Amino acid sequence: MVNKESSSATPASLRRTHRGLMLSRIQAEPGVSRAELARRFGFSEMAATRIARDLLGAEIIEEFDLPDEDTGKQRRLGRPRKGLRINPQGVFAAGITVSAYFSEVSICDANGQTIARREVNNSSFEDAAETARLYSNALNALIKDTDIDISRIVGVGVALSAKTSPDRSEIVRSEYFGWENDGGQFWEEVRRNTGLPVVIENIANALALSEMRFGAARGISEFALAHVATFAGVGAVSEGRVVRGASGDAGRIGHFRSHQKPLRCTCGRDDCLNLSATGFGVLAKLGKLDHDTFDRSKLPVYATSLLAVIDDDANTPYLQVAGAGLAEALDPVAKILAPELIILSGILGSSTAYFEGAKQRLTAAYGYGPNNSFQLVKGEVSPAEAAALLALHTFCYSDRLDFERLNDSASNHDKGAAYA
Repeated sequence: MVNKESSSATPASLRRTHRGLMLSRIQAEPGVSRAELARRFGFSEMAATRIARDLLGAEIIEEFDLPDEDTGKQRRLGRPRKGLRINPQGVFAAGITVSAYFSEVSICDANGQTIARREVNNSSFEDAAETARLYSNALNALIKDTDIDISRIVGVGVALSAKTSPDRSEIVRSEYFGWENDGGQFWEEVRRNTGLPVVIENIANALALSEMRFGAARGISEFALAHVATFAGVGAVSEGRVVRGASGDAGRIGHFRSHQKPLRCTCGRDDCLNLSATGFGVLAKLGKLDHDTFDRSKLPVYATSLLAVIDDDANTPYLQVAGAGLAEALDPVAKILAPELIILSGILGSSTAYFEGAKQRLTAAYGYGPNNSFQLVKGEVSPAEAAALLALHTFCYSDRLDFERLNDSASNHDKGAAYA
């Protein structure tokens, strides 16, 4: 995200801001011209040309001849029209997804396409620092095996089920993993092991940002994303920014009060939405659990069992009922936030039966339909992809792009090619 209202109006900060604005537009609109960029952002054409020249020199973007428009008129004379587009191999981003469902490291190109991924075998999530060490070592091995120049990797995104403070680079709390405030240990471990910039984000927020730039919410600045797997959480976006709330705890939809169950949530209550409209509730309803209180040591068991349940068509009615339960929480979310879009994501949320259950309940009980102010859609970005896309969003298409590092890398590459 580009901060247009930078508190520091130095020439260097303005260049970073303008560079981020232009890169974001080029990524969203391949073929846009320098003149069009200048008009859109109020730059002089000379300023837009200078920024474009810098980005071309750093091998971040490419310039190409645009095809002549077929207007039936005589062919235009003079220089061919030039457009700008992202160089897909000019920049890469890395991701770490810490989850019982998607435990992996990955790398994507500048257009967000996954080019390499590797599962990480982690049966225990007890210690945050040890978990960070395990995943960052796996990421280093993946980078080495793909032979990607690490100087072209803009950063590492970490997506996990936790309350995070990206500004302080901290995991504040994770009821899911049982972690207290880690004081930035996870971030520091990944940063030290990889030597790359790192951003840590709650999985629902990471998915929301990824969908906004690369998925179902492209071009939409007001929407909410419900991530549903073992439990549920929401990432809300307003004016293109994640809504965090005063305490940073926004989005805890799984703790909405619902029907009492003979189960216990991570918070100790027996009436949370987490116990009826999520994977944990579905597994309990089907008799797949031998306990009534969430047990962190059984995270892999929950994941394996829920995946098997979703794959069995005989369980469709149970998934639909769970989706209908989520609809009871989505209705107030829609009334409070007035989003243009509500996205259902996650291994359970994006399953067809669950999605249809939520949609049918919204229609029957809350009047959802084509004339509503919001659309209900499935997510297009997998939780496994969200971490690397988060890094791309944060460290490439923003004023946090380390242009100097990429430019030096391109210069060294040119010198090496000339020497060869």
